[in-house]
Amino acid sequence: MIEATAPLTTLGLAGDGDDLEVLVAVERSFGISFKDEDTSSLQTVGDFYEAVLSKLATTAIQGKCSTSMAFYDVRRFLLSRESAGAIRPSTKLRDITRMRQAAVLKALAEETQTVPIPLTLGWKTFSGIALLMLGIAGLLASHSPIMIVLSAMGIVAGWVVVRSGIASFGTRSVGDLSTEIALSNFGVFAAKGADARPTTIWRILRDLLAQETGVRPELISHQTRLLA
Repeated sequence: MIEATAPLTTLGLAGDGDDLEVLVAVERSFGISFKDEDTSSLQTVGDFYEAVLSKLATTAIQGKCSTSMAFYDVRRFLLSRESAGAIRPSTKLRDITRMRQAAVLKALAEETQTVPIPLTLGWKTFSGIALLMLGIAGLLASHSPIMIVLSAMGIVAGWVVVRSGIASFGTRSVGDLSTEIALSNFGVFAAKGADARPTTIWRILRDLLAQETGVRPELISHQTRLLA
């Protein structure tokens, strides 16, 4: 199978609310807001990019790397929580902290005044959900006392697995978390000296759109249409 390398003609947004979700993600990251009249005429990613630029104070001078800034924030936070071992971008979060994923993400967002990053839901979480659904289905369909007991046990086991999966960072590394924080909080880091050149803003916007729509960022061009 040959992978597509040509620029995308469209992001495939249906306009049924998914476009609003993308808009909110961009507004949140860049620390800007759009009125309806600002977005009503946007047709392409290039149009969107120009609209974002018009809301920002750009610079021609190279600033700091926002991902590196986020990494040092994450590293400082983890060290303050007595995390074990050396902390590098490749370090797996599960290897250095015993804190639950939700607790880390919430406290980190509060301490750095950034937008909280969504929980990572790995295979354990989905396996637990499957167990829960099977247990509930068995409980509803069965009249056998033994099957009822087994179904109830499946529900309990599924719930335990789901909780364990949500609590775990899975394979997420410190670098992964730093990248996500930088991408979702560009405005916060720009205010602290992060690179705010137009080329950097284009890359951040492109990566945000890719994250929200599930496409490869390098396939997004200025001519890519927003709606399908």
